[in-house]
Amino acid sequence: MSATNRRGFESQRPDPMKPLIFSTLLSATAAAHPVAFEGAWQWMLGGNESIQNLELYHSYTPRTAFGLHAMRFNEGAHEDHFAGLQHNWLLKRWNLPDAQANLYLGVAAGLAQENDESTIPAGLGFFRADYETRRIYAAFDSKLVGSADLARDVTSVSLGVAPYQAEFEELNTWLIVQLEHIGGMDDALTIIPKIRLFQGRHFLEIGCSLDGDPQLSFMMHF
Repeated sequence: MSATNRRGFESQRPDPMKPLIFSTLLSATAAAHPVAFEGAWQWMLGGNESIQNLELYHSYTPRTAFGLHAMRFNEGAHEDHFAGLQHNWLLKRWNLPDAQANLYLGVAAGLAQENDESTIPAGLGFFRADYETRRIYAAFDSKLVGSADLARDVTSVSLGVAPYQAEFEELNTWLIVQLEHIGGMDDALTIIPKIRLFQGRHFLEIGCSLDGDPQLSFMMHF
């Protein structure tokens, strides 16, 4: 084999480190990804005193997922609920040498109930953008729930750092600060420091706002 052909052959060899690198890069954002790997089921449960969230999706292609999304908004004695079927799309992914970035879009159709009144048709729109290296994480999320009688939106910006580097099957730890605004309720900006623990297909996030409101989230792929 000539030197030229040998170099061409070697350049076509799959890099055994790439799957490991990209799986590690997903360690901070995988919990919030509305589209996982093809054939996967993703279950997410979490929230705080003001809002609770349940999501169950099946990724039937590498770029699309379909499932159930339910939300509960709580403001004192007033409660609002939404439940519907949601479809998610991975709009764009950038696999960079030492980083990854993603854009996602989701829409849902279902029913909403405002403070124990009768249920009415409602919809949900979702957008997410994230960027991550092995040490730095940033994400923007926005959800809008709307019906004839109900209008709620949840917008958040998250910034995080990993105090150490770990592989995908090892325990990954991230220190995150989240800024969250829930429109249609108290309309206040909430600051939530959090610790995110991720190992393999399991994820746990524990935090507490500066106002003393605890937050807990759990996610699992299967």
